Amino acid sequence: MTDQSYVIIGDGDAGATAAKQLASETESSEIKVLTDEAEPLYNRIMLKNYMKGTLPKKFTRVHDEDWYSDRDIDLHLETRVTDIDLDEKVVKTESEEEFRYDKLLVASGGSPRKLPFDNDYENVNYMWTMKDAEHISKSVEECERAVVIGGGLLGIDLAVAYAENDCETHYLIRGSNWWNRGLDQKGAEIIHRKLEEKGVNVMTQTECTDFETEEENVSAAVLGSGDKIECDAVAVAIGQTPNSGFVDVQKNDHNMIKTDRFLQTSDEDVYAAGNMVEYYSPVFKRRTVNGSWDHSGEMGKYAAKNMLSENEAFDYVNTYGVGHFDVQFLSIGDFTGEPLQKKYGKDEYRRLFFDGDRLVGAVMIGYTKGQEKIKDLIQEKKQFEDREKLLEKSFWE
Repeated sequence: MTDQSYVIIGDGDAGATAAKQLASETESSEIKVLTDEAEPLYNRIMLKNYMKGTLPKKFTRVHDEDWYSDRDIDLHLETRVTDIDLDEKVVKTESEEEFRYDKLLVASGGSPRKLPFDNDYENVNYMWTMKDAEHISKSVEECERAVVIGGGLLGIDLAVAYAENDCETHYLIRGSNWWNRGLDQKGAEIIHRKLEEKGVNVMTQTECTDFETEEENVSAAVLGSGDKIECDAVAVAIGQTPNSGFVDVQKNDHNMIKTDRFLQTSDEDVYAAGNMVEYYSPVFKRRTVNGSWDHSGEMGKYAAKNMLSENEAFDYVNTYGVGHFDVQFLSIGDFTGEPLQKKYGKDEYRRLFFDGDRLVGAVMIGYTKGQEKIKDLIQEKKQFEDREKLLEKSFWE
């Protein structure tokens, strides 16, 4: 397809990968990438190492501006989209620029969800962008006592960043254990113990309900029990809100853009990719949301192909890993099915998820052998009458 105008909103892994795919398959089309960030694509996964001081900023960069110009991709930095006229096919920006398109990809991701009692205090940190990582990197160097809030995958990165910089770190988890979306208490106990070995004070079933403040800073976190934890800094990871308010397409109850299996929205000329997008998965046979780095990149690739009318259903199996410890944590696929789990030893655990007799997901700690086979079995929709045998190590040898 040639002589088309493609506009991509967002320069994360989804947006940049889509731009690369479009550039490789077209010759005379216009490709424009709009991002409100001040620099081109960086590896968001590597920010956790940058913010804790173990990786120089330059090694987080994926593309420079020449990468885009070499591929005839027109990159617009510090460009915030405010509205899209779907009838006229025009993207409008805060600076009153207008970009016309034939096909549009929304890959704008999300923004960190703020605590309702955070009044923009200077020492309360949220992590998502390079700017956030720069602020936290400075915070961990100066902090003596920190409170980290949020029992998910990003919360653990924040807790480790402070603790590894000799900061007394209190990690507040509202539920019974870390990442209770995919782990039970037996599996989470390994992660809790590894955190404590790094100096993190893991506090489960603990919720921060307010702050005590001094001038423009938080001086203490107030807990639901009424107790207080004095602190120099607070870091928060309690989820995201979608950056989707500028486009009037069908969304779910959480304002995530909804797409079909081809990543096409309710407007036939608008596609969506990246985290904060709800799509129909032909692998899991249901609507789902996933947001890891590799998953977003693949979404961008498939979205671009379908903007070029290739009609390829997005059937990727998501993976996510945590590498802070001397044991590996790895999650694969979907975690809404019926779980079976086994703890093999002090630092080895596996939990498998099934939809009926079909394997749909896995969480592994320490013992990660067979991870590619697991992805293949999920992709192939393989069914097992004897599900328990999948928990035996001999099955994966």
